[in-house]
Amino acid sequence: MEYEKPFLTFDEQADLLARRGLVFDRDVLIPHLKDVGYYRLSGYWYPFKQEDDTFIPDTKFETVWNNYTFDRQFRLIVLDAIERVEIFMRTQLAYHLASSHGAFGYREKANLPSLQGGEYHKLINRLATSYD
Repeated sequence: MEYEKPFLTFDEQADLLARRGLVFDRDVLIPHLKDVGYYRLSGYWYPFKQEDDTFIPDTKFETVWNNYTFDRQFRLIVLDAIERVEIFMRTQLAYHLASSHGAFGYREKANLPSLQGGEYHKLINRLATSYD
């Protein structure tokens, strides 16, 4: 399989976007292409493209960049929330297990009855290798 798209410099990528009708300031666009990359940004300008690969008239790079920035910030907020839930759940599990069965309560399979089959042994092996 041969890749048919030619290499384009950042300036050539900007030229291509201009030919397709994207409205932008070169001094703003090119640093973003260098930092983030054409193909990563292409997912954010995709909704503004027409079937012939041109942009809907008056599509501004600023709008595309704002969508990218919003998505990035939203992702960080979601990951922060996921981490907080994960830490909370881990803390609750460790607290419950230690208060009921002692500091090493996890070493007794009977103390973790919801782990079926080989899940308990996978957990123990993961715990053992995580401190190597």
